[in-house]
Amino acid sequence: MTSFSKVITHDTSFHADDVIAVALLRHAGYDFELIRTRNPQILADAVADSSTLILDVGGSYDPAKLNFDHHQDMELSSAAGLVYEHFKDEICPAEAQVFFSRFIASIDAMDTNRDNIFDLWATLPKGFRNTSGLIGGFNREVTDADLQYSQFEKAAAFALEIIRNEIYKSVKKAKSEAEYNDRMILDNNVAVFEQFSTVWKEKKEHTFAILPHANGWRIQTVDTNIAKVPENIADLDGFVFRHASGFMAVVKDKSVVVDFAQTL
Repeated sequence: MTSFSKVITHDTSFHADDVIAVALLRHAGYDFELIRTRNPQILADAVADSSTLILDVGGSYDPAKLNFDHHQDMELSSAAGLVYEHFKDEICPAEAQVFFSRFIASIDAMDTNRDNIFDLWATLPKGFRNTSGLIGGFNREVTDADLQYSQFEKAAAFALEIIRNEIYKSVKKAKSEAEYNDRMILDNNVAVFEQFSTVWKEKKEHTFAILPHANGWRIQTVDTNIAKVPENIADLDGFVFRHASGFMAVVKDKSVVVDFAQTL
């Protein structure tokens, strides 16, 4: 692992990218002193010191010296993206990185207004919040350095849980992608999965799918605007329940639900 004992980022208001970057490093297992400052001498010394990691401040992007600022180059990712790119093999399993990187890209987009995302954001309901907004909500009085440090740490703890959730989902999605090609396909194009799939709807290759469920086997539609699980599934032996919307139903035995699916 890379060796450093201090991480420096800017003081006053914090944003998702610096908070996420710190949380990514902690998720990777690094233990360090966190310093929040814009003191020019401290920053100058840190930029030159390869044993101090500096992010989102300092005016330098030089991974070899652990400098991860992006403000001097509009083409760079945010601090979160720069830190993730450098440490990604310590943060996320290789097979899941393609999916977890989408989460990091969303932080980059909101921090740098990538692809004019602020214009898109303006079209959403005013009460809508994303990860960046929720993390930014931890800010308090920027003139109170001690309070802001405490709030930054709360935000970083919150971000760490989000990162763990996103990595879990990314690993699960990678597994589902790998298992997708192992599905059985009935004559009427209903897909049957031995493991719960999180990606089959995205593929848009099947109207219905059969998947394992805690109470047996579920049959599910890709979209209730396209098709619904018929109400007569309630007549089957081992019927457990059908969602009122018709998007899914559960039957105890796999063979029973497969036979039913072949009639759709």
